Amino acid sequence: MEDLSNFRRALDSIDTQLIELLGRRFDVCRQVANYKKLYKVPMMQPDRVKEVHRRNAELARNHAVSPEFVRELYTLVIGEACRLEDEIIDADPEGR
Repeated sequence: MEDLSNFRRALDSIDTQLIELLGRRFDVCRQVANYKKLYKVPMMQPDRVKEVHRRNAELARNHAVSPEFVRELYTLVIGEACRLEDEIIDADPEGR
């Protein structure tokens, strides 16, 4: 029987990668927010939200992950992205 510490190290490494990828994703979301602010694009894009959910649920199925879990996960991810976008779009350009 393999030592559990090997599994735990593997999981810790994967968790680090997940957090790094989320950081990268939110960096791109900040860039999107700045673009939307500059060009007066509405923050909420319902069709895009639906597409992200659909696409990632399909990816989940292809990787033996529960599509419902992924939908719930992306509800949280999209919620945080919207919060970041709101924060940037609503910020006073003068910093007040």
